Amino acid sequence: MNKKITEIDPEIKKKIIQDREKDYGDYQYNFTVLAEMFTLVLADNLKKKIKPHQAAHLMMALKLFRSTRGYKADNYHDLSVYNDMAFALHKKDIDKKV
Repeated sequence: MNKKITEIDPEIKKKIIQDREKDYGDYQYNFTVLAEMFTLVLADNLKKKIKPHQAAHLMMALKLFRSTRGYKADNYHDLSVYNDMAFALHKKDIDKKV
């Protein structure tokens, strides 16, 4: 099977998440706190609170923006990992409603 240069092996993604959790703690908790912080900063401009998966979307936007400023593999790797985290957080949010 041929992989694209931008594809990350699932084991590598798992390792990246584990390394980030060692440095920064649980991503679900962190995105919940980050969503609260974004909501506070943007309070006068929002109609609703930002959800954790939306905080992950904002981090993806940051990494995507950085990737337009020049190549750095870390931006693409983080973008991919944030995508997986956003997916899991969003699914968790949707599953709570069902």
